[in-house]
Amino acid sequence: MKTLHIHIGTPKTATTAIQNFCVENAEELRKEGYCYELLPYTYEGVAKVRNAHFLIGAVRDGSGKRRKDLEEQRFAEGMQLVHKMFDKCDQVILSDEDIWRFMDEGREHIWPALKEEAQKGGFSIHVIVYLRRQDEFLSSNWNQIIKKRVGNFYASPFEEYVEGINKKVRLEYYEKLERVAKVVGKEQITVRVFAPGKLEGGTIYADFLAAIGTSMKETYQISNAVRNIGLYGNTHEIKRILNGLPQMEEAGAHRFIMQNLMDFSKLSEKEYPNTMFSAKEAEAFLARYADCNRKVAEEYLGAPGTELFERPEDDLPKWEKENPYMMDDLIRFVGLTGIALHQENQEIRQSIKDIKKMLFSVRHPIRAVFKLFRRLRSGK
Repeated sequence: MKTLHIHIGTPKTATTAIQNFCVENAEELRKEGYCYELLPYTYEGVAKVRNAHFLIGAVRDGSGKRRKDLEEQRFAEGMQLVHKMFDKCDQVILSDEDIWRFMDEGREHIWPALKEEAQKGGFSIHVIVYLRRQDEFLSSNWNQIIKKRVGNFYASPFEEYVEGINKKVRLEYYEKLERVAKVVGKEQITVRVFAPGKLEGGTIYADFLAAIGTSMKETYQISNAVRNIGLYGNTHEIKRILNGLPQMEEAGAHRFIMQNLMDFSKLSEKEYPNTMFSAKEAEAFLARYADCNRKVAEEYLGAPGTELFERPEDDLPKWEKENPYMMDDLIRFVGLTGIALHQENQEIRQSIKDIKKMLFSVRHPIRAVFKLFRRLRSGK
């Protein structure tokens, strides 16, 4: 049976790692009957490896105005390419983490439209979704926003971000899964828990392969196991404050700051490991979703009477701005920034010396020829 596997995230569940793995091992996957192809569409700020983004991505004209007619056209064109993929493989994989959010924010028609395409193409739809404990998702997603300086929360404190996010669209897992199930069927949805000890085979790669019906082989390559590193310790707060500066809108300045923060992020985490929710706060927050999480465990994992996620641990302190390690991290940031500028200055100085040396070597034989010519004319 031909199957379209649609990996819809959720965000902050190693989707980037999965997508890069699929691209890197596209030929090996093809040998197993699976097709993961990049489509000829580009979206600002969206990596090409997210080959399902055409399903929900905004299309704008030359003036920047959103064009829904062009979005529908791109959807139709993209699905034609998907139909052609089935000429090569019986299993086609599409992946984009934004589907989880935008299927309830302007792309409500996506599942009926996909079902119609499946009926025309004679293939079934299989949805893969990874779920992360709600408090951990919020912490990780906020960290990503601060790191990338995107969205409306790029300079917002964590508490402000938590209050402002659309929790219904992001965190009510059972209700969202039910909306998908009404169209594609509950049996066509595979739910995985993104948490240590919950991944089949011990890695996200092995787990995803199992979810689509295959397994890890020795021939598969993983060139870079860590695809998306966060800001730890106090580095996220330094970056959050700097995000408010208009100079950070310049891409080069942003990359420079990020590199200097990343250079000591792990050290900051080692000295000051912390969480954005205290254990007590996390328990209270998760209580809002306890019933729906149990329903997911019962109806989608076949585990009645169990909890979907492990309880929060209380061994890490909640992050506090007035912590005793902040001054050390600020000194590190200033020091590393100065060192980076010094090294760049040294490289520029050396480049200038090399250029001068090269120019001298070019001018020198010319001067020698002129001197010889003058001597010959003077007869000396």
